[in-house]
Amino acid sequence: MSAERSDLTRIKEIVKQNKMYVVLGVTVVVAGIYLFLFIFPAFSKFLTVHREVQNLKDEIELVNGRVKMINNMTEKLEALELELESYSKGLPGQKEIPEFLEELSSVAKVSGVKILSITPSELKEAKSVEAREYYGEMPVFITAESGYHQLGFFINNIESGERFILVEDLNIQHNAESPRKHDVMLTLKTYVSNV
Repeated sequence: MSAERSDLTRIKEIVKQNKMYVVLGVTVVVAGIYLFLFIFPAFSKFLTVHREVQNLKDEIELVNGRVKMINNMTEKLEALELELESYSKGLPGQKEIPEFLEELSSVAKVSGVKILSITPSELKEAKSVEAREYYGEMPVFITAESGYHQLGFFINNIESGERFILVEDLNIQHNAESPRKHDVMLTLKTYVSNV
């Protein structure tokens, strides 16, 4: 009987061990099915979403860079518009020539220069072909009486004004009747807008 018992105990242990293997096998199979049905698809979906999020982040960064570039370009455009406006003041149209001649007279008076005559010449084409459509050159001949210091003050004032003016020719002659006043012949060149 003891041998039967020991065989019976061994059979029970084998059955118990087999049950354990079956339970373990079923658990592994269920875990595998769970992995394949739920975990792997979720992980795959996570990777796909992660890639999409990264692509969106890259696109947002690119758009932000473009927005900054547009903002910088807008600021530069505004600065250029202001600069153009200031240049426009220095390059008035033909309608404003009488005002310009009056300004010359006013500056001369403030400087202590007595203008005897101001003669604007015909408008000449600009020297460069590209500039011709934008502006022309206008010589202005001035005869005046002035001392050296007053003449220097006058030239400084007209050259440092808003309008583009160059002194092209200057001729000073001694006046025997008034040693402190000289006869001055001055040729100025200014620019007039064609636009």
